[in-house]
Amino acid sequence: MSSAGGLQSLGTPTVNPELGMRKERSSMNWNQAESRIRACVRVGTDLNTRASTYRFVESVDSIINSERYGYHNERGFTVSVGRSNSIRIPWSMLKECFFELNNSNGYDGTFFRRCFPLQARDHPCHVHVVGRIFVAAGIAQTDGKRYRISM
Repeated sequence: MSSAGGLQSLGTPTVNPELGMRKERSSMNWNQAESRIRACVRVGTDLNTRASTYRFVESVDSIINSERYGYHNERGFTVSVGRSNSIRIPWSMLKECFFELNNSNGYDGTFFRRCFPLQARDHPCHVHVVGRIFVAAGIAQTDGKRYRISM
């Protein structure tokens, strides 16, 4: 079965027509990943890496608006990234980063900075907050500073 993010066996190469890059397909599509995130990531979920302390989910599926980032009534997460700061992670960002997990290089900061330069410049912690959401949902695992599909 083939569709964007559709079901395929692990390691079956494909080309992402939007990016023109070689991709590796996983056995999980976006709808399944979104369901896992919804089931596993709750208010209070710990998204810390070994190098961070204050990354906890503050809100889930809340409405996000930001003229700076072009978020207009999107749904997503609010995550604390310090004692008094937080960032917003819309579902659209998670979806785009999910597909990168299937790339042979995995999801990392290079990809994030290319796709979301303003967010990366304002708060570099976006990279690992997104990755840790995938880890918390059991979708990805860490591999150094990269995240790779674990399904």
